[in-house]
Amino acid sequence: MFNLFEVNNIKPVAQLRQQILDRHLEVEKCSGIYRWWFPKDIAENLLAHFKSTMPKNSQKLQERNIEGTPYLTLYFGISSNMRRRIRWHICGPFKSSTLRRTLRAIIAPKEDDKAAEKMVNQMIDSCFWEWDYTESAKLAEDHETKELAQEKYTYPLNISKNNTVTSECIKELRCMRKGNQK
Repeated sequence: MFNLFEVNNIKPVAQLRQQILDRHLEVEKCSGIYRWWFPKDIAENLLAHFKSTMPKNSQKLQERNIEGTPYLTLYFGISSNMRRRIRWHICGPFKSSTLRRTLRAIIAPKEDDKAAEKMVNQMIDSCFWEWDYTESAKLAEDHETKELAQEKYTYPLNISKNNTVTSECIKELRCMRKGNQK
């Protein structure tokens, strides 16, 4: 199962994008779980857009050095088809990916679709995507429920089932996503 210290699948998003364009994506069509790792400076900039207090109690962002650079994980997800999910997150239209919609709402709320897409793509190309496969979509869902209910790490860009941030943060994120920034 997904263990930070025994990760077999972690790639720079720019490399995965190139694999998609070359039609040689190494990600399988299996169910699984994944995390998005953002460069620390970009992650902190994203979080600075929030007015509400993010974590509850002693929860924190998961930090890790990848290729000598500090990264923070901001999003945890699941899919019944990991290949399709990474394509959606990297190349899909905004409505196909909650992560893309969320990033757009934070960094490009007033931009037209083309400009917003360019900004979001540039940001996510600086990220790493970590994934692992599960035996079934149900197991992925069970793992997501446990991960988002625990008190070990905060996943501030998740909305559904997210107990790792305050309810005020979730409301604010929903408002951002609807285009009704306060």
